[in-house]
Amino acid sequence: MSNSIKILAVLFFLFASAMPARSQDVVKWVFTDYPPANFRTEEGNFSGFFHDIVMEVFQKRLGLHVDIAIYPWKRCQRMVKSGEADIMVTIPTTERRKYSVTHNRPIWVKRRILYTFREHPRIHEIHLLNGLASIKNGGYRVISYLGNGWTENEVQGVGIPVSFATTVDGMYRMLASKRGDLIIEEKILAAPHIVDLGLSEKIVETNGVGSESGFHILIGKKSAYASLISALDREIEDMRKQGRLDDIFRSYLIPPNN
Repeated sequence: MSNSIKILAVLFFLFASAMPARSQDVVKWVFTDYPPANFRTEEGNFSGFFHDIVMEVFQKRLGLHVDIAIYPWKRCQRMVKSGEADIMVTIPTTERRKYSVTHNRPIWVKRRILYTFREHPRIHEIHLLNGLASIKNGGYRVISYLGNGWTENEVQGVGIPVSFATTVDGMYRMLASKRGDLIIEEKILAAPHIVDLGLSEKIVETNGVGSESGFHILIGKKSAYASLISALDREIEDMRKQGRLDDIFRSYLIPPNN
C-alpha cells in the first residue's frame, strides 16, 4: 500500500470516528428527583411524564439512546452549560437560553398556586392573592430551593424576598417550620411531596395564584445534538397532533394543558 493510500485510510478512519453513529449515540439527560415529572421509583426505575416524553421523542422517534443521571439541580444546569450533559427539561429563562437551544412550544405549562402554613395570620389575604405583584405588595417572603432559576429570575428579580432550601423536600419543611410565608408551586408537583413528607396537617393549599410557565426540553449549545433542535421541534409537534402528549399526561392522572 502506498503512503498516499495509507494517509487517506487514516484520514477516513479519523473522519468516520468523529461522525456520530446513530445506532450507538447516547444523549445524556440530567435532572433532580421531582415526581411526578421525573424521578426514580423505589424499584430503581425511572418514571414521570417528562421521562416518558423524552424517551419517546429521543429513543423512539430520533433513534438515540438516552442515558439518565440524577444530580442536584444547580449541578444539572452547570453540566448542560459546560457540555458534560446534553439535555435538561426546564423553563427556558434568559440565562439558560445563553447556553442552550430549545423548541418553540412548551411540552407542559406549569400553573403555580400558593401554599402556606396552616396557622398563618394572613391566610385569608393569601387566598385572594393573584400574581407576583400582589405577593410583592403584600410583603410576603417566598421559600424555594437552590437552582430554581424561575424563582431567582421572576420572583427575586422583581424584589420579592426569597429563602432558599438546599433541596425540594427542604423547601416544604421550611414552610412547615414557618420560616417563610409562601411556596409558589404547581399542585401536581407539590401535593405528593406534602403527603410523602407527612406535612398535610401543617401546609395548606390556598386559592392564591402565583404565575404560570412553559417547560421545554433544552439542548446545550456545546452538545453534539444541538443541531437536532429542528427535528426535536418537529417530533414534539407531531406528538402533540397525534395526542401522545395528552395520553402521557393522562397516564399520570394529569389533565392535558397544551
